[in-house]
Amino acid sequence: MAGTFYGGDVGQLRQLAKELAGGANKLDALSQQLGSTISAGLWKGRDGDRFRGEWSSSHVKLLKSATAGLEAASKVLLANADEQERASTGSGPGGSGGAGGSVGAGGSGGAGGSGDGTAQNLTDTLTAMTPEERREYLQSGEFERWALANPDAAKAALDAAADSGLIDKNSPEYADFLSSYWNNQAMLDMGIDPASWDTSRGTEPNWETIRSVYDFYGQAYLANPDLQWAGMANMIGPSFAGGFRDMAMLRDLAQQIADNPAADIPVPVLDEIEQLAGMTDQEIRFYETSMLDMNKEIFLDQARQHQAYLNGGLDEINRLRDSGAIDAGTADAWADIDSGDPDRVQEGNTALLYREQNEIIADDYDNMRGHPGGEAVTYMVTLAGDPSIPGARSYPEVFPYTFSVESPGPENIPLTSWDNPAQFRTDFTTGFPDGNIANADQRWELIRQDTLPAYQDLLATDPDQAARIIGSDFDARVDQYRPTNNIPGIMDRFLGGFDTEVHQ
Repeated sequence: MAGTFYGGDVGQLRQLAKELAGGANKLDALSQQLGSTISAGLWKGRDGDRFRGEWSSSHVKLLKSATAGLEAASKVLLANADEQERASTGSGPGGSGGAGGSVGAGGSGGAGGSGDGTAQNLTDTLTAMTPEERREYLQSGEFERWALANPDAAKAALDAAADSGLIDKNSPEYADFLSSYWNNQAMLDMGIDPASWDTSRGTEPNWETIRSVYDFYGQAYLANPDLQWAGMANMIGPSFAGGFRDMAMLRDLAQQIADNPAADIPVPVLDEIEQLAGMTDQEIRFYETSMLDMNKEIFLDQARQHQAYLNGGLDEINRLRDSGAIDAGTADAWADIDSGDPDRVQEGNTALLYREQNEIIADDYDNMRGHPGGEAVTYMVTLAGDPSIPGARSYPEVFPYTFSVESPGPENIPLTSWDNPAQFRTDFTTGFPDGNIANADQRWELIRQDTLPAYQDLLATDPDQAARIIGSDFDARVDQYRPTNNIPGIMDRFLGGFDTEVHQ
């Protein structure tokens, strides 16, 4: 008959089994409590002695029999649930959810339903499983949904399971859970909806999330000024976020530079700029979404660490380390940050910055540069980038492109040892960068030599100004550094970077 369901509901069977087992435990505890009270002899006389005899010879046996019956019924229900699950899914023991059954957001079995599960529910579910079933279950979408609905219960149960050896402390399952838990806590605190964070949609649909990401960094620094990486991420953020919004404006800037006859532009550089000047909107969009991907990757790596530290200190950082979610070097960086020693605090934050630039997003820059036209786009980003940290300089200001031109003729007048006044060398300094920010080594040299020292100097000499900047309106700072609003200034910096020096 249509709509008829044959067999038991696995979740309900498991829940009933759990209730029967709980009833057996309560009945056994009550029996022991009554036995102690009766044996104390508070009821004196012949009738009391007769009752105590009946208790020992009859009543206790009936209670033990009832307890055993409840325990047996619980085991039968669990076995039936396992059989039903295998028959329904066609899988091995435990099916896709293991012996714990379905614990999805709408499930009623296993560790509990949506939003009302407890740590004990999950502990009971895991305990009933084999090690292989536990691994499979913790990697399943069902557990992921339950953990999202019951995050604190999941955290407490899995921490206890890892500490007791029920699950491997160093395992991908535990590492993934801890990373997801702390990232989700950070996003929850900032009002970020991970389901709507879709970088492929471009900048404007994700703008609220982008702002919240940088606000998270700022709030972390303001809560604990030793979190210098977070403060720097917030402070430099307007430079990048402005670029997200105006990636297409780099094409306009390239067109202005290519059309400007005021400078003797080296041909290789001019070729790159002219290539960007002719790009379509669709081609530009690839680089916009690539930058948005970098922004998201940095957050998902650093938010979990900062949220864990802010909530649980080094103990939670060490959990991330022991699970394999972060490496030992990163955990050591956090130990430096936690030390309170100014030099170590600075070293620890620098290590986080190195991780960000050289381990998290280096491949993204490589992919951008290797994409058709990517050399031109990343070169223009290098040229136009204007750091939003007081005292920091742009790439072409720190590493300008230089070249030399020799006039024709011999160095000396023929048949003499006199210098030839018609022969000379002209050294040109340009407003172009000598390098590309997409190159990890060159990018790190800019940070190491200029950007980071400028930031550290600000923290040391005027921490109040640093706090004011970090605590100020993010959107206003982004507007200040958008290429749309800065093309004249960029052009002035570009043209003003040209210089010549003649050597006889």
